[in-house]
Amino acid sequence: MQFKEAIDQFSGWRKFKVKSQTVRGYDQTLRQFCLFLRNPEIEDISINHVMDYLNGMKDMGWDQNSFVGKCMALRKFFEFYRLQGYAVINEELIPIMQAERKLPRVATIEEYKKLIGAIPAKTNDPRHIRNLALINLFWDTGARNGEILSLNMADLDMERRRALIRTEKAKSRRPFREIFWTADTHGNLLQWLKKREALEKKNKFKDHDAIFISIANAQSGQRYTIRGVGEMLRKYSARAKIPYVNAHSFRHRVGHHIIKSGGSSADVMNILGHSSVQSTTIYTMMSDHELEKRYRYFMEEPAQEKSRVARELPPVGKST
Repeated sequence: MQFKEAIDQFSGWRKFKVKSQTVRGYDQTLRQFCLFLRNPEIEDISINHVMDYLNGMKDMGWDQNSFVGKCMALRKFFEFYRLQGYAVINEELIPIMQAERKLPRVATIEEYKKLIGAIPAKTNDPRHIRNLALINLFWDTGARNGEILSLNMADLDMERRRALIRTEKAKSRRPFREIFWTADTHGNLLQWLKKREALEKKNKFKDHDAIFISIANAQSGQRYTIRGVGEMLRKYSARAKIPYVNAHSFRHRVGHHIIKSGGSSADVMNILGHSSVQSTTIYTMMSDHELEKRYRYFMEEPAQEKSRVARELPPVGKST
């Protein structure tokens, strides 16, 4: 079977097992590898071909963490066809590189203010109105990009300023959870819902239930996409002259703030919708300045006590 045909069948099977976003990611990786090899028969692919491909990306400076997903895609692909009896390479031979642990990107209050400042204060442009509500929901709730975008009108409880969302990664253990927001964000959301209603009266939306919809492009009237949010935040970040602030950096900000304010790992798990407490450990990691501040808080008093004791001790060599 030729590689391209095999990819089509594999992706068709995978879509019944995992999220569509994961299917697209695997599909893209496999098609890039297929292009690299010029679409051979899958049984003609050797481990040397795989290593040539990975080494080539490494030589081009690809980030080490990007190899993890690519290698997993290749492993799953060859496992799928090996189990069907094809004489393909053993997927266990494909290495999985150790991911580099990095401190999460945490959006700061200064960056948030500059980002909001990049949105015109008085505007009737529905894109700005929608985007202000979106950014403030990210900031208040710490919800994942896809979770906010999956919200439907029926999910909102505007009287109590809360919504029910489908938790992306908890699977069957916690498929739903509630999110909450502040009064200021509530005002932004009300303004967007009013504008949304006016837009739908002019042109019926293709996705009538979606709270956040695309505007003024080929996908107008459809549910707003993760890619669209990324492009929106990139534009506002550039306009605000700050490093790119993505939606996940708001999520890290909420988790980090909860821990810094004295909250527990269980608080982070419940508010952010983690499936286990282990997922919250990254939020307990401190930046350099925070680490130094905490160290000095704990150690200054013992250091002062040590100096006091040293002053009271007799000089070395003299008996008391």
